[in-house]
Amino acid sequence: MTIEELKKHTGQEFENIYRIVSELFSLYREEKTEYTLAEQAAVATFIVNIYSGVERILKQMLLFDKLDVHDSPEWHEKVLRKSSEIGILPPDLFHVLSNYLSFRNYFIYNYIFNVKWENVKALSDAVNDVISKFKSEVNEYLETI
Repeated sequence: MTIEELKKHTGQEFENIYRIVSELFSLYREEKTEYTLAEQAAVATFIVNIYSGVERILKQMLLFDKLDVHDSPEWHEKVLRKSSEIGILPPDLFHVLSNYLSFRNYFIYNYIFNVKWENVKALSDAVNDVISKFKSEVNEYLETI
């Protein structure tokens, strides 16, 4: 993969992430207090989908740098940790994205009615800022390679 191909890939992934963010906020409203279980499931799924896009970007960047991130039971954590270790993610963003990863892992293995709405709400409220910071860090890193 060339740097141009990597930049194209990350651009396409960000387009997909922004599309999902748009869908998220077509349903989720910070001021709205009541959501059906189906709406909660949709919002939670959008959050997981957005985080999956973040992972795809990081994984491609690490593969470009020839770092081992091949599929294994712990590859999700490995991608995030390696991204922090090599300087793609600053410590504060690493910590925030770790919360999204934890949510992703919990969501996948639990019934939606066991997922705390407060957690979904907090992640939803922060997502625009998180993605903005993430994109800035990715672009900055891409300029250095």
